[in-house]
Amino acid sequence: MIALCALLVYAVIPNEISIRNFSLLKIDISTIQAAETQVAADKTITVTKHKITAAKNPDTTRQTILFIGDSMLEGLTRRFCDYAAENGHKLYTVIWYSSGTQLWGETRTIEHYIKKYHPTFIVICTGSNELFVRDLKKRDVYIQKIVKKFGKIPFVWISPPNWKNDTGINNLIIKDVGTNRYFDSRHLKLERGKDHAHPTFSAAAIWMDKIATWMCSNSTAHPIIMKAPKKKVNSRNVTVLSPNFRGFK
Repeated sequence: MIALCALLVYAVIPNEISIRNFSLLKIDISTIQAAETQVAADKTITVTKHKITAAKNPDTTRQTILFIGDSMLEGLTRRFCDYAAENGHKLYTVIWYSSGTQLWGETRTIEHYIKKYHPTFIVICTGSNELFVRDLKKRDVYIQKIVKKFGKIPFVWISPPNWKNDTGINNLIIKDVGTNRYFDSRHLKLERGKDHAHPTFSAAAIWMDKIATWMCSNSTAHPIIMKAPKKKVNSRNVTVLSPNFRGFK
């Protein structure tokens, strides 16, 4: 896979380069830190599924979309690129492997890519690495920081595609962003890869189809045009950040 090959050579390249429509950011090995794993439970919010109906007056403007998040983007962005091409949108994807709300919230990485790409719409998908965390109060602060970074830019948050019941991260996100900016993926039955967590590429395409239908519906705060693509595209603008990257300061 292109992304994984890129990660293997990141240490010998200068700064950021493009590899077959992928960009790779060189990071300092000395910044490696151990990941914290915690388990607990929090079941304070009950979420109902959205009744999806097409929006009467969606925003027909061609958007510049910044798509950021963890490794779940690897499957989603393939199909998302098809939608972008079909609807005249520009899509810039930033996959930060092993990232979570803390890294996105406490560094200036979001600000860096907003300044670089000037998005008119933001889509974030992160939380998969936090399904079983205990420190929910801290995660609440990180999520709020992320939302603040978006400012007035319309956004939606795609929830992790849970493979097991989480301990509260999804409900926490809902509390901070609202149901009309949150796509609930927990109820989806998706075919998984060998790790039993990441959807296969074909399943991720189905997942993205459902997200796209929701993004142009009355269920969202700011619906945009997301007509179903008639063909697949190979050109993708994807930036890959190593798990060892600690974010822009």
